Amino acid sequence: MDERIAKLIAGLDNRDYDFQQTAAIRLIEYQAEVVEPLIAALKHESERVRYLAAWVLGEIGDARAVEPLIEALHDTDTDVQDWAAKALGEIGDKRAVEPLIKVLKDPVPGTRRNAAAALGWLKDTSAVPALIATLQDQDATTRSSAASSLGHLQASSAVEALVALLSDDDGWVRIRTAKALGKIGDARASEALLKALQDEYEWVRYNAVWALGEMGDERAFNGLVALLKDSSSNVRRGAADALGKMGDLRAVEPLRGCIHDPDMSVKDAVYMALTRLNP
Repeated sequence: MDERIAKLIAGLDNRDYDFQQTAAIRLIEYQAEVVEPLIAALKHESERVRYLAAWVLGEIGDARAVEPLIEALHDTDTDVQDWAAKALGEIGDKRAVEPLIKVLKDPVPGTRRNAAAALGWLKDTSAVPALIATLQDQDATTRSSAASSLGHLQASSAVEALVALLSDDDGWVRIRTAKALGKIGDARASEALLKALQDEYEWVRYNAVWALGEMGDERAFNGLVALLKDSSSNVRRGAADALGKMGDLRAVEPLRGCIHDPDMSVKDAVYMALTRLNP
């Protein structure tokens, strides 16, 4: 092993946190040269060395690490499990799909969450049924990750389950769900997204606005116009953008009424929408 690489691998076990981080970042620069030493480090006695090794392997993205990282999904330390799941998602090798699906049943919420996220990155539709089931997970962060992954996969079979999730008690789950439904673009979600325009959380409203704009559903017109006066500048900006995308000339006058909005980003969105509509 190159002496410089050996020193950096040893640096992962340094007592100084900053030194460890620096060593990990430097190892990424060596790419393929360090894959085998990092795979060996996944068996190190120190939990921190193991999860730093998993992180670096994910950043490098070499397929040689897939099987060792799959083994690391069952590490005794939850941080190592988490980083192994993330790394497998970043590498993108389909061999990880079935092991990650099994990890969706792990007792540790963080590990389930990261497995759900990784399955979205892998873009393998065979994971869709398991991700739909995970929308019922007791942990909110896991539900939100599953929703996001179903959006990445554009899983139309998940629409009904995602529509139900728009009523979840957790605001972040509703945010991710609205975004996922927009990515899927199925008209069956329109009614639920229209209701979500009234959600108490601005980012739920914003993502519902975005989703409806992407879908181009004419039924959203009045709701989007109303949100040009929303208390949140983010929602107002999103509504202006969505109305521009929809291409309905009825939006011209309401948009013109917003050209003096106090928020510059909203004004910019209004001008862009009017330019698109080209009245």
